[in-house]
Amino acid sequence: MNAFTWVEVATAEQAVAQLTAARGGTALLKAGGVDVLDRMKEGLDAPDRLIVLRRPSANAKSTLAEISELKAASVPDSITRLLPAGNAGEAPQPRDCLRIGALVTLAQLESDPTIQRLLSALSQAAHAIATPQIRAVATLGGNLLQRPRCWYFRSADFNCRKKGGDECFALDGENEYHSIFDNRTCAAVHPSGAAVALLVLDAVVEIQTASGTRQQRLSAFFVSPSQQGGDVKRENRLEPGEVLTHVYIPLPRTDERSLYLKTKQKQSFDWPLAEVAIAIRRAPAGSAALVQSARIVLGGVAPVPWRAKAAEAALLRLSKLDSDGVRAVGQAAAEGARPLAKNAYKVPLCQGAVAQAVMQILSNG
Repeated sequence: MNAFTWVEVATAEQAVAQLTAARGGTALLKAGGVDVLDRMKEGLDAPDRLIVLRRPSANAKSTLAEISELKAASVPDSITRLLPAGNAGEAPQPRDCLRIGALVTLAQLESDPTIQRLLSALSQAAHAIATPQIRAVATLGGNLLQRPRCWYFRSADFNCRKKGGDECFALDGENEYHSIFDNRTCAAVHPSGAAVALLVLDAVVEIQTASGTRQQRLSAFFVSPSQQGGDVKRENRLEPGEVLTHVYIPLPRTDERSLYLKTKQKQSFDWPLAEVAIAIRRAPAGSAALVQSARIVLGGVAPVPWRAKAAEAALLRLSKLDSDGVRAVGQAAAEGARPLAKNAYKVPLCQGAVAQAVMQILSNG
């Protein structure tokens, strides 16, 4: 690891000022530091200054480290405009929201009673990440912004496309844990479990810039190399000198619920082979279909959290809860998959995980 200057800041504005300062050399932001320190040890990042955004002390207040329930009237208009529109395409209506600061730890997400009660997918996803020790220090912002764990990207011996090289070594190499979707340019999978849950919950992110704040749907924040404006060397649209500060989640209605499942090789700490988050809105009694809206997002299978739109469409057509119908929804989740030589097992794994999630969420009332 290179020598660097340690700079502590207390606010996002101070962090932006340090990141954009003309003096002192290159700067990198650290919060919990789990991934940042790994990258510095691996030589992926070698900043001259490490800007450390500290969690506030026990007697100090900062929304960056808080989980707050906001009534609709208190939610900024810039957030409301990005919330889900109605089924008929009408403009988004004001909604009560949960605001989560980027310095909130995964342990807080896992144990918060409001999240457990109303946003099950997020609580379940946080619980499934890493170990209790890591969850106690790792932050939501850090989890969303961590870089891929592809062994070729993390190794100094391979100058892959994500590091500016000309080749994705995983395409014809050791690719058993890599992408089965959108993998022609880079086969690394997105590493954030929290992102999978937040995407299915229609989350909106707020970002501090040098000129103020900007907001963006999480679904548009993550970007794969094949998407418009995509760049193989990045996973999101956070620009240099910007700081992710908050995540806003619209609180569900009484007929909405969510669920997250993770499939991994061993039941202790492990990265996912595949993961799925699902959110549904029940159809009114007497309707031909079981649900009137659905979102299904897959993780561990693509460069970004992957929206399984064909599975959503199949779920909307489901008129009764039986094994054949649920199996059809699961099979649709693999539409568009392009498995590599050693990871074709992920196709039935995703199909089974989606079918299990659909059966579980529809069976629970």
